[in-house]
Amino acid sequence: MKIGVQLYSLRNSLKNEKGYETAFARLKNMGAEVVQVSGRLNIDSRRLGELSREYGLPVCISHVPFGRLEEEPEQLICEHKDFGCCNMGIGMMPAKYRTGKLKDIDLFVKFLNDTAELLKKEGMTLSYHNHWFEFDRTEGHVVMDYLIENTSPQVMFIPDTFWIKVGGYAPEEYISKAAGRINTVHLKDYCKILGIPVFRAVGKGNLDFRSILDASQKAGAENAVIELDKSPSPYRSVGFGLNYINKLQIT
Repeated sequence: MKIGVQLYSLRNSLKNEKGYETAFARLKNMGAEVVQVSGRLNIDSRRLGELSREYGLPVCISHVPFGRLEEEPEQLICEHKDFGCCNMGIGMMPAKYRTGKLKDIDLFVKFLNDTAELLKKEGMTLSYHNHWFEFDRTEGHVVMDYLIENTSPQVMFIPDTFWIKVGGYAPEEYISKAAGRINTVHLKDYCKILGIPVFRAVGKGNLDFRSILDASQKAGAENAVIELDKSPSPYRSVGFGLNYINKLQIT
């Protein structure tokens, strides 16, 4: 399993091509093996591919804007081929499906299945990344369970350790539930301050990443990327997390 970084963690530094080049250089020196890209890129997709190859940091997966996936999937496919990525991800279920009604979850399931079938024809996969609300119940069903059970086997998942914990479950449980359908796991640490869940640099919170890595390996995950939604010093936090996880991998 390769260890890397979700570039969303460094988004404030990725305003232009120079920001991406700096990120690739610094992350390579920190020991990253892969990266994930997210959202609208502030760099030409072909140039992103050049940087990926130059620094030996493959783009393992993406998070794409949902509207673009609905309206221009063919263009997204071309862009992903430019930077050598065959795994496309959805970062969050759009609000129009989060109505508390199972019929709307079914519409999202259909979208996932149809889009995964489209991407399969191009040798690509579609993955879904969870937040906290997937662990709520809709008409008696835990939404995350419903997604796993009702999507086709070619729909993949991106388990996020922080949000699974916020949802009230152990990350290992849902990593195991999605076994065989995981390309990338998001490593994100967690603690509570005054009863409120708080993001922490990986290795500075309460999650057991040795156990999480073991569950990820057993589930067949190919990559695990460090992510931090908020940090006063993103590069320092990412570097700490990479060092921490790489030491766990060695020992």
